[in-house]
Amino acid sequence: MEHSSNHTSPTTENIETTFGRLSEKADMLYFFVALYSNYIGKLRHYGVGPELTMTEAHMLNSIALTPGTTVTELAHRWERTTGAVCQVLSKLDRKGLITRKKAEGNSKTVHLYPSELGQTVNRAHMMYDIADITETTQELLKSCTMDEINTFYKVLGIYLELVRKDQRTGK
Repeated sequence: MEHSSNHTSPTTENIETTFGRLSEKADMLYFFVALYSNYIGKLRHYGVGPELTMTEAHMLNSIALTPGTTVTELAHRWERTTGAVCQVLSKLDRKGLITRKKAEGNSKTVHLYPSELGQTVNRAHMMYDIADITETTQELLKSCTMDEINTFYKVLGIYLELVRKDQRTGK
């Protein structure tokens, strides 16, 4: 996120006051990211098949929704390196949830497909997410209006674009 430079030299009191005011909200975001990072890394059982992290479940979902996808396409979709995607795919492969097929005429390109078990687990995961998102929305509606929730997601989308812009420019 770009910042403008103030050409006047602020006093220590102004810096501390301004930082305190701004960091209160920013800290809430940092705490959320830290807690959510722990949350997505936790193994979950979706009623069938092996336990999965949210990262594994959502990577499997991408493969199930776009059978024949490649590592490169998944890396682009999830904004990860191909190495990071390969690590997740290795776990899914060991758990019997995906199959890999080399492209005809190009042995370097590997297409990814959900196995039968992978399709079953993915369906269970989607049902879990539907229930979880619905329950979370109901909890939020106890304190927020639907318009406020939609505004939150709008702001979150804009914030994501700011972060992506900073990543592209190396900030």
